Parts: sequence; structure tokens; C-alpha cells
Amino acid sequence: MTQNLSISTVLTLILLSGAAVAQTTTTAPCGSFKKLSNGNWAVVKPIRIENANASASAVLNPGTVIGPGSRVAGTDIYAALQRGCP
Repeated sequence: MTQNLSISTVLTLILLSGAAVAQTTTTAPCGSFKKLSNGNWAVVKPIRIENANASASAVLNPGTVIGPGSRVAGTDIYAALQRGCP
């Protein structure tokens, strides 16, 4: 059974840089994405997305395009970005 969870309860983000920094957020990770003219979102900085209990995770690399219905670590990341990012 698939659950549609809100971004505030699902995402734990580890921003990938020279030194990885663990961060829990209650907002969409807007700084790692850019909205495209066609309404999709493109990843602009590498980012790891994990669900709240770390049972699922994925690394998104620059150039990855997120469109309607795109699920990452069990979450509809497109809907979360649409709700939380300008």
C-alpha cells in the first residue's frame, strides 16, 4: 500500500558537499531545484532524500528532471515542490 505523506513528515535531507551535513527539514528543499518553463523541476545541486524512518532513500543528481507524479523515497516530490517552492 502506497501512502501519500506530506513533505513535513517525510523528508530528511543530506546535502552533498565537501563535507556531508545531515539536516531535517519541514519545508521543501527549494535550493536544490529550479522550476523549468514547462512546469517541471530540475535538480541543480546533488541531494539525498530519505523518508522519516530512513527505510527508503535516493540521491538526485543535477540534471534530473522531476515531473508530475514523480516519487522519491515514497513521496510525491513534484507535489511537495509545487506546494513549498516559489
